[in-house]
Amino acid sequence: MLNRFAVRGIIWRQYLDWAVINLPFFLYPILQLYWTLFFFFFAAPARRSISANLSIVLPESSRAMNYLRAFRILHNYAWTITDGAIYKLIKEEFSYEIVGANWLDQLGAAQGAIVLTAHMGNYDLGAALFAEKFNRELRMVRAPEPDQQSAQHISASLEKSGEGAVKIDYNTAGAMLSFDLLNALRRGEIVSIQGDRVEGEVAEIPAQMFGMRLRLPTGPFVLAQVAGVPIYPLFIVRAGYRIYQIIVREPINVLRSGPNRDADLTLAVENWCKVLERQIADHWDQWFAFAPGVLLDEKKQ
Repeated sequence: MLNRFAVRGIIWRQYLDWAVINLPFFLYPILQLYWTLFFFFFAAPARRSISANLSIVLPESSRAMNYLRAFRILHNYAWTITDGAIYKLIKEEFSYEIVGANWLDQLGAAQGAIVLTAHMGNYDLGAALFAEKFNRELRMVRAPEPDQQSAQHISASLEKSGEGAVKIDYNTAGAMLSFDLLNALRRGEIVSIQGDRVEGEVAEIPAQMFGMRLRLPTGPFVLAQVAGVPIYPLFIVRAGYRIYQIIVREPINVLRSGPNRDADLTLAVENWCKVLERQIADHWDQWFAFAPGVLLDEKKQ
C-alpha cells in the first residue's frame, strides 16, 4: 500500500491525470511549482544525485548553485511529464522544430534502425510524435519500474498517446528480449533505447564522458552490430510552453571490420559519448539523471 506513495509510485501519476482532466490550464504552473518544491525536499536521493552529476558537468559551479540548478531540472521534469499527460488525455497540439531533418527522414524510411536517446527532455512525447509523423510503429525499451502499478500505467499511457503505434518492452526478460529485438530489427522495425546509464542486471561497457568514467549498456551497440543497422542519436528537449525541439545527430554505424569485435564496439561507444556529452552540456537542465553514480569520478574510486 505504501508503495503507491513512493517517489515513483502510482498515486502521483494518477493525481497528474486527474489534474489534467479536471483543472484549468492556468493552474498548471502553480501546481508544478508546488510539487517541484515538494519533491525537491522530500526526494533527497534524487536531488543529491542531480547535484553530484552537475558538479562534473559544470565543474566551475558552486555547490549552492548546483542545488538551485537541481531545482530547475526537477521543474523541467514536472513540465515534461505534464505535457506527456496532456497529449495522452486531451490531445492538445504541440509545436516542434527539427534539428537534423535529413537524418530524421532517413530514420523514418529506414528498414531497421536503433534510436539511441537519453533520460532527457520528453522522450515519451517524442516517441508518440515520431509514430504519428511517419506512421510507423516504434518499440521502446525501458528499465523496469520499481512499482508494478506504475509500470502498467506508463505502458498504457505510452501506447495510448502513440495510438497503438508505440510498444513497450521492459529489459527484465533477459536473453529472450535480446533475440526478440534482434528479430524485430531484421524485420525492418525501429527500436528505441535509452543509452545514458546502466539500470538493472544488463551487460555494460566502460566509457568516458566529461573526463569521468561512465558505465553504458552494451545492448544497443551489440544489436546494431549483429543486425547490421545504424544507430540514430535522437533527443527531444523542451524549448518553451508546448514547444519542443527534436534533435537528430548523424547516425553511428557499428562496424564488423574483422575478428576484433570489441574494438568496433568501443569505437561506436566513443562516438555515442561525444554526441551525448555535447547534448548534456547544451541541455544540462533537461538531463534527468536521478540515479546515483551515473558519472564516476576516478579520484573517488
